[in-house]
Amino acid sequence: MATVLVCDDELMNRKVASKILKKEGFDVVEAVDGKEAITVLQTTKVDLILMDLMMPVMDGYEATKLIKESEEFCDIPIIVISALSDKSAITKALEFGAIEYLTKPFDIIDFRLRVQNCVKIGVYQNMLKERKLLLESEVKEKTKELQMALNEVQNSEKEILSILEKTAEYRDNETSAHTRRVGEMSAFIASKLGWSEERVELMRLASPMHDIGKVGIPDNILLKPGKLDDEEFDIMKTHAEIGYEILSKKQTPLLLLSAEIALNHHEKYNGTGYPNGLKGDDIKLSGAIVSVTDVFDALLSERPYKKAFSIEKTIEIITADSGTHFDPKVVDIFLENIDELIELRKKVDNA
Repeated sequence: MATVLVCDDELMNRKVASKILKKEGFDVVEAVDGKEAITVLQTTKVDLILMDLMMPVMDGYEATKLIKESEEFCDIPIIVISALSDKSAITKALEFGAIEYLTKPFDIIDFRLRVQNCVKIGVYQNMLKERKLLLESEVKEKTKELQMALNEVQNSEKEILSILEKTAEYRDNETSAHTRRVGEMSAFIASKLGWSEERVELMRLASPMHDIGKVGIPDNILLKPGKLDDEEFDIMKTHAEIGYEILSKKQTPLLLLSAEIALNHHEKYNGTGYPNGLKGDDIKLSGAIVSVTDVFDALLSERPYKKAFSIEKTIEIITADSGTHFDPKVVDIFLENIDELIELRKKVDNA
């Protein structure tokens, strides 16, 4: 049943209007001025307002203006009923948002018809508003559910990568510290190259997977203490493609970037790298970044088959290989931020 708010400071006027409205089957609430009308709206769902203009405390003009400016109540239709019949009064009320204007004393039939039409509008507006709120609530709930599902997937991906990383450590001479350092330094360089925060975070998580393909290399080659012969090195080189095959099975941003890095990080800027002999900008930037950070960290690290190089010697090697082994723009960023990279590397070790 529709509800009509009658706002008039004259008791008799309210009673007459209420009697007609109730006879028509409407629920009626009353207010003695504009201020009380707004208070009523805060506790009662109203489908139509009948608003007098000349009232104490707050007149009908101000009340209409405030109601129409309110996001919560602006859709409620307002019929102004007043003894004022001059054109300026009517125009002012309509400008403030009233939908109809009736002059006192009103014709009962005209009153009933206009109220019925406006109530239909008010009921429809309330239905639309409730439907909108329901849809917004449903969308918000579904968005929350989707975000929770996405978080679960992302957490699962991180756990999978962590397990793969540990698996690779058990099969290789590389340490977890090395892969973490490569991850942090690669993310740092990516940020300096203008990558988005989201993409930088993916780089941090994905780049430690660069050598995961080594799990598919036989132990006699992977763990050989001496130099590999040509046949053995050809087998070793397949770890880039093996890593790509392992990581590219699922089409998600994190795993796709991991696969991209695994496949590209041994390509060389002059086209002499592997597995595809890519050259220049044909090499994915993610792989080009990891190529620099991986070599940088490896040269600075002691291994069973070599001693650690000094910072100076390591920088000299990477600088000399800019444009041949390494992408020059990556090397430029590397050199511009070398002090921060050295500190970042130490920070990972001390974590």
